[in-house]
Amino acid sequence: MRNTKYIIFIVCAYFMMALPFLGMIFWPTNETTENTELAKWPSILEDGKWNERYLSDVGAYFEDHFAFRQELVTINSFLRGKILKESTTKQVIVGKNDWLYYGGTLNDYKGENLMSQRELHMLAHNLKLMQQYVESRGSRFVLTIVPNKNSLYDENMPYYYQKGRESNLKIAAEFFEENGIAYLDLYKIFKEKEEVLYFQRDSHWNNQGALLAYNALMNYLGKNHETYLNVPYHTEVSHEGDLDKMLYPLATTLEEEYVYDKEWNYDYVNDVRDNMEDWIETENAGKEGVLLMFRDSFGESLLPFVAEEVGKGYFSRLVPYNLTQIEQYKPNYLVIEKVERNLIDFVKKAPIMQPMQVENMSGPEVESDSLIEAEKQGSYLMIRGEVDHTYIYDYTELYISIRNEQTSEIKTYPVFYTLTGNEEKNGYQIYLKGNGMSKGKYHINVIAQDLGRTIIVDSTDVVWE
Repeated sequence: MRNTKYIIFIVCAYFMMALPFLGMIFWPTNETTENTELAKWPSILEDGKWNERYLSDVGAYFEDHFAFRQELVTINSFLRGKILKESTTKQVIVGKNDWLYYGGTLNDYKGENLMSQRELHMLAHNLKLMQQYVESRGSRFVLTIVPNKNSLYDENMPYYYQKGRESNLKIAAEFFEENGIAYLDLYKIFKEKEEVLYFQRDSHWNNQGALLAYNALMNYLGKNHETYLNVPYHTEVSHEGDLDKMLYPLATTLEEEYVYDKEWNYDYVNDVRDNMEDWIETENAGKEGVLLMFRDSFGESLLPFVAEEVGKGYFSRLVPYNLTQIEQYKPNYLVIEKVERNLIDFVKKAPIMQPMQVENMSGPEVESDSLIEAEKQGSYLMIRGEVDHTYIYDYTELYISIRNEQTSEIKTYPVFYTLTGNEEKNGYQIYLKGNGMSKGKYHINVIAQDLGRTIIVDSTDVVWE
C-alpha cells in the first residue's frame, strides 16, 4: 500500500511538472504583457549550416510558450510581490505602498552610467542640426523631455536604491540651454506641483499630467488655447497600468483616471484604433495652425488635448524621425517629445533629413582604421561609418564632403553623431537627397576637425544611378 501511494505521488508530481509542456498542444501561450517579443520556433539550418544555437533556441521557445504561462507568472509574482516585496522581472521595481516603477529607469534614478562629455556634445549637436533644419523651413521647433516617474515621485522607491545627485536629464538640460536648443523643461513644471500626476501602477502620467504638459506646450509656443480650468471632470476606476500587467498579467488592480466632460471637436483623418498608432492625422475645422509631433507612448493621452487646438495635427511614433515631412505638411510647429529614460536614443539613429550645407574645407589625409559605407536607401544616399578613436575627442566635429567626379563640384555637410557597437562614441550617419544628385561617380571624404586642425580620416567612391 505504501509503495502504491509513493507511485501515485510520483506520477502526479511528474504530471504536474509536464502539464505546462503537454498543454502546449491545446493551450500554448502566444501573447504576453511583458515588454518583450516572444521567441519563435528556430530553424535547424541557417544559411545552409547547422544552427549551433538550435537547442538553446528551442529552450527559449518553450520558456515563452508553455501552457498557463500567464497564470503561473501571475501566481509567482503575486506571492513574491505581495509577501516578499520583490519583483519577478527586472522590468518592474516593487516599491513601497504598492507603487511600481519601471526597471529601465534605475540608472537614471541612481545617477549611474551618466552621459560622457562626448555623448552630451553628440546629443546637443544632433538636436541643433534638427532645429536648424526645421527653422530653415519656417517652422517653430520645440523639444520636451518627459521625466521618469521616480525622478518626480521617489518617496516610494525601495530604500536600498539611493537617488543620485545628478542625472542625464539635469546635465542635458544645461547643454540644451548652452547650445540654444528650444527646450521645454517639463521636469521643472511638474516638480512645482504638489499633486501626484503619474499613475501608481503605470510608468506614465495620468490625464491631469497630460493636461499640464499640454498647457505648458501651448504656452511655450505662444498659442491661445483652452486651459480646462472651467471644464468639469469626473474620475473613473478604469486604468490598467502597464507595469501592473507586466508583473501580474491576470490580476491587475484598476486605478483612478480623470475624464474631462467636454465635447471633442477634432476628428481623425486616417483609420485609428487607438492613440498608440504609429501614425495619426487629425483635423479641427474650428482651429488654426498645423502641428507635426514626433512622440512616444506619453503622447497617447497628450494627443487629444493637442489635436483639439490645431487645425491639422500629424503625430508620429516612427523611428528614425522623418523630418522631410516638414516639406510635405508645412507645419507651423514641430514638436519632439521623448521620455527621460530614452534620452540616449537621440545619438543612436540619425533622422531622415539633409543637414544645412557648410563651407568646403580641406586638410591632409591620414592613415586610420576608420570605416565608411554608402548605399542607396529609397531616394536618399545614406552614408554612415565609424571614425578611428585616435581622432575622436570630446568636441571633435565631423563632416562629409561629396565631390561630383564629372563636374568637380564639392558640397560639404555636418553629419549626425551616433553610438556604434558597445556604445562607442565614434559613429556618424547622414542622409543626402538623391534628387539633388546627377547620375555618375562621386568621391566622399570624411573630415574631422578639432584641436585647431582639419584632417581627412576616411574616403570612398560611390556611383549614383
